Amino acid sequence: MKRTKDLLSMTTSMLKEGHPDLKETLGGLSPVYAKIIFSRRVALGYSQKELSKLANVGQKTISRAEGGFDNLSTETYNKIFHALNLSVRDIAEAMIQLGIDEQAVTI
Repeated sequence: MKRTKDLLSMTTSMLKEGHPDLKETLGGLSPVYAKIIFSRRVALGYSQKELSKLANVGQKTISRAEGGFDNLSTETYNKIFHALNLSVRDIAEAMIQLGIDEQAVTI
């Protein structure tokens, strides 16, 4: 758990910057998840191809997830988060680091 927390804190600036292709205008959780997935993948030293194999999804799916362009299924996000060894708590903490508030997320 400590290792996970250290990795998240090391990537705070990456979380705030996100993927260069991220569309900030999108609503919902996709852009938030994109920043978390991208920063965690880079922090762990995985390529998109490596992560796609670990998550058992296509490389294009990882690219879409990191770009924040596509609302992927909950199952797909779960596969990616599991492959990145991210718990629900880790994701919630990353969202706090990003400064996500209830107005930023449309449900």
